Parts: sequence; structure tokens; C-alpha cells
Amino acid sequence: MNKNRIPVAVILIGLGLMYPLRKWVDAGAYRPAVSEESLYFASGKTIKKMSLGLDSVVADVYWIRTLQYFGRKLLERKVRSTSIRGMRMDLLAPLLNIVVDLDPGNIPAYRFGAIFLPDLDPNQAIDLLDRGIRDNPDEWRLYQDLGYIYWQMGDYKKAAEVYQAGSEIKDAKWWMRDIAGVMRMKGGGRDTARRIYSTYLKDDNDIIRRQAEQRIKQLDALDELDVINEVILQFKQRLGYCPLDLRQLAPRLRAAGLRLNGESFPIDPDGYPYILNKENCTAEIAWESAIPRS
Repeated sequence: MNKNRIPVAVILIGLGLMYPLRKWVDAGAYRPAVSEESLYFASGKTIKKMSLGLDSVVADVYWIRTLQYFGRKLLERKVRSTSIRGMRMDLLAPLLNIVVDLDPGNIPAYRFGAIFLPDLDPNQAIDLLDRGIRDNPDEWRLYQDLGYIYWQMGDYKKAAEVYQAGSEIKDAKWWMRDIAGVMRMKGGGRDTARRIYSTYLKDDNDIIRRQAEQRIKQLDALDELDVINEVILQFKQRLGYCPLDLRQLAPRLRAAGLRLNGESFPIDPDGYPYILNKENCTAEIAWESAIPRS
């Protein structure tokens, strides 16, 4: 037998055996949504044994399934925002863990989990990033992501430690050390939040980038709502009643630098008019807007 044919034969046999595995993955991925959240997934180690050495190929299949699952959940909610806070997405963490079990060097999977898992379970996000750092100690962006999670949780001391550790890795961006200092000095606050989210605006992952853009718009909207609600309060204190709508405040809002549409309503960063909640006499983001409300 020609020895040169042996590798080809092995590859063909391996690809043939991948077919039942692929069918099994597909069957699990497209169960009805009602039963989907109760599915039990085999561990990544079990799937690794079935992959016959084609770990990276199977990891890619599961990575695609993870993104499909995430996207389908967003579409089912029929809300334009990419925020998943309050949603049921029980399979996101298990799917991501399978991906990194099969391919510990899949940096996009860790980073995807770092952005979205904190809205579901911060501890799952921390566990995923801890694994990522253990397996990829020279990836400074994983320290950035872990620091981001601790910042979201309000643990500014731990966030500072992680950002500092990441800043000492070769090729880490200069602002890692800067953010470590900001964590120590200021901790929370919108300016700090903008600084952190801005670091994700040039990320390679389009979903992560769009999430950062939405969060920055949310911060801008919160600043604008503070201005509008202060003007509403002054109106109410002066006249003794709530304005009929926000157009009554147009001159003062324009003078404060807010954008108004053609009907003199103040508009959010996405171009939707803010609404007046007459029950508590405060301005709010419209439900039609894609800007996150929480």
C-alpha cells in the first residue's frame, strides 16, 4: 500500500464519522423553543471524545450554533435592543463552555460571554473568563473583559487588580493601566462607564461592538433625561402642575443643548422622542427606541 494514501484515508473516515455527530448537534439545536431550555447537553469533554481529533471543526460547529441560538432568542423577543437582561437564555453558558472545552484558544467565545453573560449570571461570566485566562495567559483582552465584569458588579477593587494585571502583559494597550487607576480613584459613574465601553468600539466582533455603541447611547440618554427631568421639576415647582407634554419645555431644553425634532419634542440618540410619564411626571426613553432601558 502506498504510505501517502494513509493520511487521506484517515481524513475521509473521520469526516464520514463526523456526519452522525453533526446530525446530533443539529437535532439539539433546532428543538422547539418550549423544550429548548430544559435540554441537557453533554460536556465538552464527552463531545471531544466523539470528535475523533477534529476538535476545532466541532468547536466551530458549536460556535455557529451558539450565535444562532443567541440571535434567535433576540428575534423571538421582538425588541431591537441587544440587551438580554431579564431574558431566559439558559443554554448560552453551556454552549460557550462546550466551545472552549473543544477549543480553549477560541478567544471570541470568551469575549462574547464576557459581554452578554453578566446580564444573566455574572458568576458564569467570571468562571468562563477565569478559564480563558488560565488557557491563554498572554491574551490581555481577556483581562480587559474580566475587569469589565467586576466593574459591572461594583467590585472596583477587584476590577482595578485585573486591569492592572492585564496592563503588564506584552502588547497590552496603554489605557489598561489608565482604567486600573480610574477604578481605584472613581469606581463607578457614567464617565467611567463611557471610558470602558469606548474600549470595545473597535472590537473585531460586530455584536460586541454594537452592544458597546448601544450602551454609550444609553449613557448619553441618561444624561439627557437628567436635564429634561430637572427642567420638568422646575416647571412643576413654579406652576404647581406637570406639563401637558415635553413640547412645553422646548425653549429651555433647546437652550440646554438638547436636540429637538420638527415638532419640538426632545429626541434620544437614536432619534426617537422622549416620552412623558404623567403618573410620576418624569421623562423616559420610548419603548420604540433601541436604546436599553436597564
